Amino acid sequence: MTADESAALGRIRRERRWLILWAVSAAPALWFAWRIAHRELAIAAVALIWISGAALAIARLMFIRCPRCGRLFHSADGAPGVAKIFAPRCGQCGLRVKPERVIYPSLE
Repeated sequence: MTADESAALGRIRRERRWLILWAVSAAPALWFAWRIAHRELAIAAVALIWISGAALAIARLMFIRCPRCGRLFHSADGAPGVAKIFAPRCGQCGLRVKPERVIYPSLE
């Protein structure tokens, strides 16, 4: 695996973590808006901002290209989709997201 491939896979892992953290932040953000404003309009505004951020994070993950084959990483047929957004490997060439553990570096 080259340095460019490992950097690109690091970006994919970072984008996935961002999406998970964004999803986990929904309940605290809505609770905080309710505690501060006590209005439905504040909750609606926070929910709209949160949904926009989630859509942006999902779109960024959907259109990431594989560093090895150059096709969409999370797609098996070449079309962007949400179904395989947390797949452990590229849908086209099978490149794994997590780095492989090498037990014997001399055999690499």
